Amino acid sequence: MVLAFLLHTVCAAPARILYQRVFSCGSGDEERTEQMEAVARQVEALCLLRRRVSPRLAVVDVEEAGSLQEEDVGVLGFPPGGLFPQEVTVLWVGVQHLGFSLICDPGENLALAEMTLRGMVKHLLETLRLLTHSNSALLRPDLIQLTLDTFIPQGALLFLSHQATQVLERELSASITL
Repeated sequence: MVLAFLLHTVCAAPARILYQRVFSCGSGDEERTEQMEAVARQVEALCLLRRRVSPRLAVVDVEEAGSLQEEDVGVLGFPPGGLFPQEVTVLWVGVQHLGFSLICDPGENLALAEMTLRGMVKHLLETLRLLTHSNSALLRPDLIQLTLDTFIPQGALLFLSHQATQVLERELSASITL
């Protein structure tokens, strides 16, 4: 089960959450905001660290977003009792100045979560042109919401074949252009 999705910045300044959606309602709004900000800061720190250590930091183009390099993906675990009352796993993808994070139950299929997150990232980058207009995340939350409802309805990861994923992407693109 996916507990939350975050779209945030990963640059030298403090992480800024551009969009968040929580699928489980375990804590209050103020506590949840603190949790999401802490996750964004941790992901930003790991992403920046990986970029500094990596000998090749290529600029990722929208066409290359589907084949993100290994350095752009990471997994982070939070133990129970710390930031969250239960143990959670955070899977994240960093593309230039943006970070996309899925906060999942620890028993979630990480390969499926990574494949789903990569697909959502690719679709969001193409649809909203986030690499050139990151304010689209603030101006068009309805499109992000529609993407999340398609790929992870109510926070459930879907086992989809490549063909089924392509059909979903086409239907989503068609509903966005209407």
